Amino acid sequence: MKGSRPPRDSLDPARLFEATEAILLAIRDVEEHTGKPCPYPTELLGSSIQPDNLKDFTRFEIEQAAEFLVRMGVLKVSTSG
Repeated sequence: MKGSRPPRDSLDPARLFEATEAILLAIRDVEEHTGKPCPYPTELLGSSIQPDNLKDFTRFEIEQAAEFLVRMGVLKVSTSG
């Protein structure tokens, strides 16, 4: 429908892109600083190693962006519950 808003459970494409970019930068930063593979992005939230660039995003936004990266084949599916 022309002019309709996205469903409540989806992100604006621009915001999804911003969150996706933030995740990719966070992964790089965590891996550079720890020398280990980065945990799944949602596991970074609230942790002692959470990069500052994720603080401007809600958990929902990070979840949606991480799921997008999984669909794109960039991330592996999280095995944590």
